[in-house]
Amino acid sequence: MSLRDLFVAAYGRFADGSRAVEEPGLAVVAIDERTGRPAGVVRLRARVGRYVAAIVGRHDRCDLYLDGSEELALRHLVVIVDPVSDYAKGASVAYRVLDLRTRDGFCDEHGRQLRGMRCEGPAIVRCAGYAIFALPLGDPTDWPQSPADAWAYLPERVYFDELAHVPEHSRAKIPCLPRARDHRSCITITHGPRDSGEMLVGAGDLIGMLEVEGPMGKGVLHVGAQALTDGVLLGRYARCDGGLADDPSMSRVHALLVRVEDTLLAIDVASTNGTARRGEPPTRLVELDREAELLLGKGTRARWRWLS
Repeated sequence: MSLRDLFVAAYGRFADGSRAVEEPGLAVVAIDERTGRPAGVVRLRARVGRYVAAIVGRHDRCDLYLDGSEELALRHLVVIVDPVSDYAKGASVAYRVLDLRTRDGFCDEHGRQLRGMRCEGPAIVRCAGYAIFALPLGDPTDWPQSPADAWAYLPERVYFDELAHVPEHSRAKIPCLPRARDHRSCITITHGPRDSGEMLVGAGDLIGMLEVEGPMGKGVLHVGAQALTDGVLLGRYARCDGGLADDPSMSRVHALLVRVEDTLLAIDVASTNGTARRGEPPTRLVELDREAELLLGKGTRARWRWLS
């Protein structure tokens, strides 16, 4: 089935609930490409002054839990919604989609393999047998009754390839074009978390270090500015950074440390035992200040220190 056919056939299953949301946010809808059936939806409400995140994968702790494809990793994608300035109807919603260093990543609607993207407006990706539609919330008029009208209402997706135009170790911000309603979505292709075999520090870009203390000892992970923007993956699995395999209470893929604009985020990626600011309950996302200490699982403490 084409993306249009998948969208039109499934629209009635997710439109009413999305139309009822009058705050800015994002609906992430997954449709099984093999059956044409809706597989799940998660609706994220944007917040003033703070980020919101959701995890997509085959683990039952994921926010968008999809169990119909063995090709999907247990923890496959993270969606990060930027803060909004207010809750006004139709407020612009910006967000990011990052692959959690899986084998195949995800593809855009044209089949190009991606590891990350940042968006303003609707986006469509393919991931492990699912068509995933990211659709802004907050204005009920964006969700007409007719599925065909809803598809026709989606704006053109315009892609900017940040990777082709920005030199290595330099991430200039590429501004989105002004986006009039109904005209275009602005999508910029980015990196995601690096392969664990790559260096996390390039020449001259050391920006901070993560001090980690686990059941069997201590260690320090030095991180460069580019790697922190791409994302640092923490956990016991070989695809993660940080040498945390000595703590059985940590998940194989446990948390993502990533800088978004000027904010450093620690995002729990649907771990079994959670991620928390020390002394507080586990949460999906922690915004790290200079002195924040994290508890990863039950036995590992981590503290970030800026060096520049």
